[in-house]
Amino acid sequence: GHSQPVSTVSLELKKADRKKGKFTMNVIADDRTIEKKDRTIFEPMQFYTGRDRLLYEVVVMSVEKDKITGYLSAPKNAPTPLSK
Repeated sequence: GHSQPVSTVSLELKKADRKKGKFTMNVIADDRTIEKKDRTIFEPMQFYTGRDRLLYEVVVMSVEKDKITGYLSAPKNAPTPLSK
């Protein structure tokens, strides 16, 4: 129900189905929300973000009841988040 900041984007898990290995999540970047609905594990989800339209990729490797685990692949020249 809450977004998790990762790099310069935020990921928000909306729904997870452990038995079928499916999930729905929101990708929040550039003041836009992109819904990735009924995705499966190991399915690459690609999107462009930033001023230079850089390609990011999210891959989920496991689905649990209220948690997904995976990685975000960002370009080498991607901006870094501001630290407080």
